[in-house]
Amino acid sequence: MEKSPLTIRPLEARDRAAWGELWAGYLAFYETALAPDVTEDTWARLLSGELIGLVAVDGEDRPLGFAHALLHAGTWSPKPLCYLEDLFVLPQARGQGAARALIEALAACGRSEGWLRLYWQTARDNVTAQALYDKLATRTNWLRYDLDL
Repeated sequence: MEKSPLTIRPLEARDRAAWGELWAGYLAFYETALAPDVTEDTWARLLSGELIGLVAVDGEDRPLGFAHALLHAGTWSPKPLCYLEDLFVLPQARGQGAARALIEALAACGRSEGWLRLYWQTARDNVTAQALYDKLATRTNWLRYDLDL
């Protein structure tokens, strides 16, 4: 069986229903739930450009996964930084290069726009994702602390 071609493109309004299913899968993976208004606010910010939203689609333009990122200023360089906040691929589409393609598309955008860095985090026990991330980026020694406000 031949693999469908994979394309990375910005999220569009027509992707709302498919994105909603992907988003629900992402939240389920992390065993969390969000109020519907939070989901709607996230979608609106993705469409407005406040957040970067990319989608991996197959040959029939069916969404297989997404990347959500936030471009922000930093203190160590005048160049912007990009935080990859959410990355998700449908379970049945994993292992076909969608996650790699999403990260590489963000990196290409950053290179062309002069960003300093693309960075992300994952759970310590998410060894499947780490196998890919270790091929694409440098694992740092930093630990993350959260102070909910």
